[in-house]
Amino acid sequence: MRIVAGTLKNRRIKSREGRETRPTLERIKEAIFSIIGEKVVDTKFLDLYSGTGNVSFEALSRGAKRAIMIEEDKEALRVIIENVNHLGVEEKCRAYKNDVFRAIEILSRKNEIFDIIFLDPPYKENISTKTIEKISEENLLERDGIIISEHSTYEKMTDKIGNFVKYDERDYNKKVVSFYRFEDRKK
Repeated sequence: MRIVAGTLKNRRIKSREGRETRPTLERIKEAIFSIIGEKVVDTKFLDLYSGTGNVSFEALSRGAKRAIMIEEDKEALRVIIENVNHLGVEEKCRAYKNDVFRAIEILSRKNEIFDIIFLDPPYKENISTKTIEKISEENLLERDGIIISEHSTYEKMTDKIGNFVKYDERDYNKKVVSFYRFEDRKK
């Protein structure tokens, strides 16, 4: 696995052995960043269910100014921290071991607000909608921000979740990427 573009282009990212972590495929990651384009520059990026940190590192490489990664699995977190150190991005990001819903509450209490929020929960749990509802409740997204949800084709995402509306969706065989923003935002 490698970083596709930007200042860290072609740098390798470690992944843990086995199937516990399911990193976003390079072609899907590349497609996501093509869709959001320059919107990633100078952003605060939140990566929920972070896995390897793959998507956060891509965001930092493409100009995000800060990334927060939330991962509950301690072995996955160890790999994320190895990647942070290997890539030399310690000053730009933080990785926390926590349950995502608890982490969202903590970030809200700290008045953290993000420009881009990416989530890629375990497919078998079907919790993308519940996670976006929690983001809405806790007001973690900037008014002109976006939420990107990678999920299984079996998890159907509605057009409206909390304060957000789906404005784009892309199908990549067994994976789908849905894009949300505030409902009242002008196009």
